[in-house]
Amino acid sequence: MKLFTRILNILLAIAILCTLIAAVGSAITKEPVLLTVIRSNSMSPVWERGDMVIVKNLKEKDIVHNRDIIFFETKKGSLAEKGWIAHRVVDGNVDTGFITQGDANKTTDQQDGSGPIEREWIAGRALTIGEKPIVIPKIGYLSLWMEEYLSNSYLLPVFALILAVLIGFGELKSGQKQKTRKSKGIELQLIYVMGGLTIAIIMGATMLASGQTLNLIYEISAQGRGVLMGSDVGILQVGDEVTQPLSELENGAFIPLIGSITTNDKQIVPSHKNIYLSQGQQLETNFTVTARKPGMYESTIQVGLFYPFLPATFIYFLSEKSYWLALIVVSFVPGLPLIIYPMIDGKMRRGIMKFIRKKKRKLLSNLP
Repeated sequence: MKLFTRILNILLAIAILCTLIAAVGSAITKEPVLLTVIRSNSMSPVWERGDMVIVKNLKEKDIVHNRDIIFFETKKGSLAEKGWIAHRVVDGNVDTGFITQGDANKTTDQQDGSGPIEREWIAGRALTIGEKPIVIPKIGYLSLWMEEYLSNSYLLPVFALILAVLIGFGELKSGQKQKTRKSKGIELQLIYVMGGLTIAIIMGATMLASGQTLNLIYEISAQGRGVLMGSDVGILQVGDEVTQPLSELENGAFIPLIGSITTNDKQIVPSHKNIYLSQGQQLETNFTVTARKPGMYESTIQVGLFYPFLPATFIYFLSEKSYWLALIVVSFVPGLPLIIYPMIDGKMRRGIMKFIRKKKRKLLSNLP
């Protein structure tokens, strides 16, 4: 029974790790990373909804072959609103575009109204052994549940409360058992730490999914104005001021949110910097470029939405230093009590130190 419990715990840890990799990696890069969750049965029987598939991310120079199962996101056509899709290449090439089809579908995507899939839309292919993709059955349902949770802010405190209750129950049960047993090792301490880290990662993934990054390319010339390919601003003349829309911020949560808009370009001024969004509030933001110094500029504007675990001024201070710094610090605030509790509680702290000393003695005894 003890062996079965340990195996179950290991499988659960692997499931959680896979879920976090899929959720956080995809949130950061906006594309499938390492692992992705299947959301439909269009490729059955190769895989089904809820399965998790290992993805081999492709570089620009990598060749896409016929019969590859590719992960792509179309920019036009009937599939443009469906996000990332995993279908098999059945025809086409890099010049004319690829023809794709789900194994369970009777027609190709192109016959259903989507244009040929361009090479730049393809992020990766399913990693295979021989011709068979590597699939982890049904483990992706955790990630699918997590996506529903990310879109429903009411589930965030509920999840944290459930986790806290489970850990509290574990502590109570452990306390009762220790009347008859000397020690449980560091299992409970690890539960606290992993619980805190899980909350921190989920918080970070939630805030990361609501953030936006605008990469802005523009040129300032002393000679005159003009159009610049791939730029919303174009070529400005020294002295010009151009205002462009940035994003619409909306608070769909039942708690206030803290917004911050930062940029690495001193010639760009956002309409709002440190923002307090009450429940249900919407806010249109923009930015103004003031052309001062001639040159070509590649700038970044970062829009972040944070839970109000810290004062708004401090969150904005961190965001000015680095958006990622602010994200990490705010994410760890709700999980920090669980992480540090084992070091505050006397019995747990002594148990940790005893475990460390034991491992140290064992390590030293094995040295030549």
